[in-house]
Amino acid sequence: MSTIFVTNNSNIELSDGFSGVPYLFEPDTTVEIPIEAARHIFGYEDQNKIPYLVRLGWIKSMNDKKQGIEILAKWELSDQAPVKNQPVSPLVERVPLASVKRSGGKILQVA
Repeated sequence: MSTIFVTNNSNIELSDGFSGVPYLFEPDTTVEIPIEAARHIFGYEDQNKIPYLVRLGWIKSMNDKKQGIEILAKWELSDQAPVKNQPVSPLVERVPLASVKRSGGKILQVA
């Protein structure tokens, strides 16, 4: 069975269920759910999100569609677990260049 990782990046707590299994999506947390549950709750892989936004109570009429889409945009659905506290760019080990050594201002000449 395939799973989807749902990350709630909003400030809304959502409690929903699928097939008799309750799911709680708290703000700033990631929950792993079956792909069928993601389709039922969020309309995963469905282009028309309106029925899901209505069912979740995020819109009441088509006038609220923009606000509902904005709320849904704060939810991240991915087939891979998100990695927290990962550097944005890879760190490259750098070794400082050798400094030029000078000898106290004296110039040595070979005779």
